[in-house]
Amino acid sequence: MDAQLSAEREATAAVEQALALELTAVPAESDQSAAIQELAAALHHRASLDDQVVRRREQHADALRAGVTTLLPEVWGGTDALLGALGEHADDLAVRATSDRDAAAALRDIASVLVETDLPDVTAHRTGPPERDASTAYRTAPPPPVTEEQLLACLSAHSGPGVTVHRITDVRMLSGGFSKEMLAVRVEHSGGADDIVIRKVASGRTAHTLGGEFAALSFAWQGGVPVAEPLWLDEDILGAPAFATRRVPGQPRGDVWGPTAPIELPAVTAIAAALARLHSLDTSGLTDTPLPPMVTRQEIVAAIEERQAVLAAVSTPSMPFATLFALVLGWLRAHAPGDVRDPVLVHGDYGLHNLLLDGSTLTAVLDWERSHLGDPAEDLTYVRPSVEAVAGWDAFLTAYQDAGGSPPDADRLTFYTVWHDVWRGISAYRMRAKFLANPNKMSDAMAGLLMTPRFLLRAVRTAFRL
Repeated sequence: MDAQLSAEREATAAVEQALALELTAVPAESDQSAAIQELAAALHHRASLDDQVVRRREQHADALRAGVTTLLPEVWGGTDALLGALGEHADDLAVRATSDRDAAAALRDIASVLVETDLPDVTAHRTGPPERDASTAYRTAPPPPVTEEQLLACLSAHSGPGVTVHRITDVRMLSGGFSKEMLAVRVEHSGGADDIVIRKVASGRTAHTLGGEFAALSFAWQGGVPVAEPLWLDEDILGAPAFATRRVPGQPRGDVWGPTAPIELPAVTAIAAALARLHSLDTSGLTDTPLPPMVTRQEIVAAIEERQAVLAAVSTPSMPFATLFALVLGWLRAHAPGDVRDPVLVHGDYGLHNLLLDGSTLTAVLDWERSHLGDPAEDLTYVRPSVEAVAGWDAFLTAYQDAGGSPPDADRLTFYTVWHDVWRGISAYRMRAKFLANPNKMSDAMAGLLMTPRFLLRAVRTAFRL
């Protein structure tokens, strides 16, 4: 009984521990404190639902058993046995469902039951103000990860012949994601002054993609895609790989879920035109990318298997969400498209959170860490939820094609819609496991507890047409 009670408090206890730690680091009556406590309320609600997943599964055991035994009549036992069988046979069931309507209906019923047990009270579309407000507090609170002396030495080394760096000012952190850090800095030198942004691998991280990211960014810059001008790449001068770009005006008008501020129709047209420009570039001169290509069907399946390996490293079949992830991974394998006829440089994260807008002008496409050779449908499906909320999908596609983009295939759009949500969902699930093992950062909890179920629900709904 004690073990069961402990399991039913795992996530909520982790949130409570993280909250206590976070509040000790900020003034009691500050805006940061209020934002953290508001986020904690959302996290506590989600955590309590996750902690009750075993009880909900028992309440739906008959419906789950009926679905599983329809497809796997030899399987019997409790809910753990049923979930284990689903995970073990997920690939075969997905293939069977492509040609057997009854099997597809049974698999859809199973997915529907698991949504009820594992994903209750989830909003699949966007985060609410508490998550955004608290994430803003996290972005602004940390001090720069390097000293001014280190920055001065670095910038002097990369100042160019005949240029003397006098001083640096206005050093501040920007949002760089979970594996990267970004600093804005003003450099005053003998030739004037420049505002630059330095992007570096975060302390304690082992990301090896920064060189490929810089290569893809440079390639896009040379091809006329609106990006921040790349300046230099250094592997170790700041203690970790880093590169610099010139700072450009503008602000993101959204997050991963969609718009957070008004966006004018001309801006949507500019977003479509920039994507068409990127997809029109001759990639023969591209020297490197952060991620492997997804051009052949074999490469696409290898990318799915990489996600499967990440999932397996942090889950067991009885854990929340694990079986649903197994089912959508099976769906992806069964529906993996054939070779890409005309591969392009895919940005891989082409959403409003990575697009700087200055009025209606798209000034820069940011964050190329997921770029690779692949199918243009990848980027189209990624940006679709954002632009649909502003201008409509047909209008965006028209602008994309008017700027030189090719019409996408409907089946490929569906595949990559599921793919993106699974990719991000499993990444967030890994953050969930990290948080539960070491509950000292509510930013980890925000990704793991709030984003995982949202991405997963979207993937399940698309794959199984719920």
